[in-house]
Amino acid sequence: MKYTPILLLTLVAASASAADGLGSGLNYNRLGLGYESNDSIKSIVVSGEAKLGEYILVGGSYSDVDGKGVYDGAGGYISRFGLGVVFSAGPGDVILRASYGQGNLTDGISLGVADERSFGISYRTAIGAGFEGELGYARVRTRMVGDWLLESNDNVFKATLRYNLSRNFDLSLAYSLQDDIVGGNNLGLSVGYSF
Repeated sequence: MKYTPILLLTLVAASASAADGLGSGLNYNRLGLGYESNDSIKSIVVSGEAKLGEYILVGGSYSDVDGKGVYDGAGGYISRFGLGVVFSAGPGDVILRASYGQGNLTDGISLGVADERSFGISYRTAIGAGFEGELGYARVRTRMVGDWLLESNDNVFKATLRYNLSRNFDLSLAYSLQDDIVGGNNLGLSVGYSF
């Protein structure tokens, strides 16, 4: 898994040539570097997404994770890959996404592994003055295995505000409401390069 960020960036960059820029005019071809934190973990995240043709999105992320609270001193990774479909709706886009993720947390010995399946819908639009907003809902199924087995089905609500510093660079702030059993509410900040 140590080459996952390189493979992810290669996939997204290679896919960008298929983007044709139809629809709302929002750019989905983005590489990002960010920081996320909730009650259980904090992580550095490398992410990428590209629009293929008029409707299809491909993307993913790789997170270098450090534990917090009861998981202090632990570390690991989470990799996620996703597919989406974009439909123009008024001044913005409706996006349907499905993703799959795997992670591992260790403190010298394996504390646990997890997989995550997610299906969601969101609406993204330009707000004006360089700002964009996205509101979304996802149903997330998490299965964690260690010295225990934990399965959780959660409703996750997410709001993202992006400010386009220029045509190619942006800052994004995201906040997700999610269950305490999967870490609690999540705050993320990232800088992105759009191509």
